[in-house]
Amino acid sequence: MAKPLIPADKIYEHALALLDEEGATALSTRRLAADLKISTRTLYQQVGNRENLIHALVARHLSRLRLDFHQYEDWESTALHWCLGLHDALRAHPNLTELMTIDDADAVMGYVNELVAATRREGLEPRLAEECCRALVVLTINHTIMEVRGIQNANLSERDPESTDRTEANFVRSVGWVLAGVRAEASSSSTGTTTAKRGSSRSRPATRTFDRQQRSVEA
Repeated sequence: MAKPLIPADKIYEHALALLDEEGATALSTRRLAADLKISTRTLYQQVGNRENLIHALVARHLSRLRLDFHQYEDWESTALHWCLGLHDALRAHPNLTELMTIDDADAVMGYVNELVAATRREGLEPRLAEECCRALVVLTINHTIMEVRGIQNANLSERDPESTDRTEANFVRSVGWVLAGVRAEASSSSTGTTTAKRGSSRSRPATRTFDRQQRSVEA
């Protein structure tokens, strides 16, 4: 009788623990197979090669996220806080985040439905709302990857101990630029009714909102 294959979940759990404890250099098919007392052939049968394994780990981690969604006083603040939540979730496993690529942004898109809905409530057409949320996801992932690599670079950290605070402030500013640009594009193509809605007291200029958020981060 053939020996049953090791569950893929067990492989993923050990691979993530290995990443967290020892970093990316420790994550190899040979090391994983030895730790789990299986052959590399069995490992490939279950999770594929190292690249497949990393993509699966990212998707698995993101699928387990519970990004709390809160509606704030304006759309800009709602989107910013969602991005900050994603940023914190990615920072929870910095070694995994460092291995992410732009292709992994698709794994996040299934978890932004509420943000897309909030964006559409601002009067943005579906296409622009979805493109806006995708841009925010890509920006957050890329920023977090750069931030993690900077923190893990000991020489850089020693030369510039205040870089983390500046990087965080730049992230808030970059999100603000994306939202301001999206709102400007929406306004330029809106009808009179939609324009009136965006001019209501519920919606505030993006620059004013993010000036306030910027001061909060820097404080």
